[in-house]
Amino acid sequence: TLWWRRQKEKGRLAARFHGERATMAQQALQMTKRMLQKLKTEASKGDYEACQDTLVEIKLHLTNLPALPPRFERSATALEELALGRECLEQAVLISVQVQDEAAFERHYLQLNSYYVDTKDMNPPLPASEQELLIRGLNLLRLLVQNRIAEFHTELETLAPHIQNNSPYIKYVIQLEQSHMEGAYTKILNASKECPSQLYIPLAEKLIETVRDEIGACSEEAYESLTLAEAQKIMRFSTKQELMAYAKESEWVIEGDRIMFSKESTSDKVQLNSMELIKNTLHYAKEIERIV
Repeated sequence: TLWWRRQKEKGRLAARFHGERATMAQQALQMTKRMLQKLKTEASKGDYEACQDTLVEIKLHLTNLPALPPRFERSATALEELALGRECLEQAVLISVQVQDEAAFERHYLQLNSYYVDTKDMNPPLPASEQELLIRGLNLLRLLVQNRIAEFHTELETLAPHIQNNSPYIKYVIQLEQSHMEGAYTKILNASKECPSQLYIPLAEKLIETVRDEIGACSEEAYESLTLAEAQKIMRFSTKQELMAYAKESEWVIEGDRIMFSKESTSDKVQLNSMELIKNTLHYAKEIERIV
């Protein structure tokens, strides 16, 4: 009948469509593998400008893989596509660390995190990435450097306790955050010497710069002056020249072998009547006791 012939034609067209789509996905898969290898070679040579161009091409090819987020379509090559997409984004994150582009790091990590979180309950499961804890540790360190403490702890809670306790990449950042909260600045100033990976050093050094600024601000309030040797020791500068450059940037005056900190004039300071404060505090305490 006419209806039967139409249904048969629809089925034939659908099969043809799915066959062509599967062929396109297979071609995109093979092309992306070649581009990823090219990206790794360029990164190993330090040719980061070429890496940016290759990354753009890779992202275009990834759009032709139906198994990737957010579609997660099932196919014979779904796990292979997911593993490849994840590895491409991991390389993008690592390159952004090496060129110290924090905006690109955040952008690529947000895309990558979907592979780490949304594929856990897949059946069959996607094998874990060897790079995952290294990259998640880098992201935690980035949040710490940017002083995004609430996001730092939110991200940390997504990691199981045994990972927090046993992974050197995660433990390192947790210890840094604890030292920062405790004001144990000496430990942070030595942080770049204890990094679990060379990739952590650029971000660790940014945290050291932040801590040096805090030490400098405290020194201005605590001392009228410091010798150059004392200041170099407190701030953990490797050379006297580095300290001198920092002092100039901070607008400190150097007289002989001493750094002179500029002090606010006493007229700018608020004068507080301590006896009046004590009297008011005792009065409030009596009133509260009476109410209770």
